[in-house]
Amino acid sequence: MAADTTTAAPAPLKAEATVQGAVRIHAALEKVTNPARVNPILIGAGILAWIVFSVVATVVPNSDKLPMRDTQSIRATTTFTVIAGLVVAAVWVAIWALTAARGRTGAWAVDRVSHGAAWLFGSGIWVLFWEISTAKTVVLAPPYFAAPQQIVDRMWADRGILSESLGNSLLLLACGYAVGLVAGLLTGVVIGWFQAANYWVHPILVFLGPVPSLAWVPIIFVLFPTAYSGAVFLIALSVWFPITVLTRAGILSVPRSYFDVAQTLGARNWFLVLRVSLPAALPSIFTGAFMALGVSFVTLTVAENFGVNSGLGWYLNWKKGWGDFPAVYAGIVVLVIVCGILLTLLFRARNWVLRWEKELTRW
Repeated sequence: MAADTTTAAPAPLKAEATVQGAVRIHAALEKVTNPARVNPILIGAGILAWIVFSVVATVVPNSDKLPMRDTQSIRATTTFTVIAGLVVAAVWVAIWALTAARGRTGAWAVDRVSHGAAWLFGSGIWVLFWEISTAKTVVLAPPYFAAPQQIVDRMWADRGILSESLGNSLLLLACGYAVGLVAGLLTGVVIGWFQAANYWVHPILVFLGPVPSLAWVPIIFVLFPTAYSGAVFLIALSVWFPITVLTRAGILSVPRSYFDVAQTLGARNWFLVLRVSLPAALPSIFTGAFMALGVSFVTLTVAENFGVNSGLGWYLNWKKGWGDFPAVYAGIVVLVIVCGILLTLLFRARNWVLRWEKELTRW
């Protein structure tokens, strides 16, 4: 009898080929069910809105009712504002032109234009309305409302102190967030894993956790030697509660079958905690991290008003005391940008760590 000369492919290669085939099928189905479409009318209207904004800022005269200081501030940064508007329009024209290309570049451009056209149009209409209602007609009257050029002028004039305040705020936020994250993970794992700890700690968590951070300020002045350490504690406290609650919830929601299989293979308690419970609870933990980041920014602005002599919260309170509302808006813009960047980075980290979930859950 002739021997069979065919050799079977190794099991890991078969598994990898199966996974790659599933990914390709999923991508093909995604393109069919949710195709990326370029709306030329919407993208063209968005580009036109930004061009019109630049033209209005240049050609239409400013209102005579503006105070002299505001008029000078607007004139000083009008050129920069006009160039910025034209750059936005030019960038989107270039991306729109790339949609005709083939390969990855064309696919990337189609995806960006199809998903960003509505935002381009909406933001263009908003800045156009903002410019007309403040600098050109004073429908939104100063000093409580400021034109875009005034905010740009304050950001440039205070760039030094804004940069220093931003750095100090990020350092304070990082310290408080790290302490709260570690404390929340430890507390959540302990009360989620040990029934006795859950019995004693969870009721305390339910009653003390939702207490606003501002309510702890009188106690912080007594317990902490410096205002900075008290501010770190306030931020850590605001982070600790959502991390603890959702870590506990994630661990308690792990199916019992996971532990049974691991124990059958000889796993010990520490392995069950670190290699079974925590990985399975990661989706819930990341949800708590998102909630904690938003709350930590609120607490940051509050904490910097109690003895901390620098930071974005301190800058906002200082400028508000002088009635410099354009500078207040400039500080808010910086705060919004930083918060958006940090949330985006956290989303990217979540997408990378939980990339195995993409075939199970639509993000």
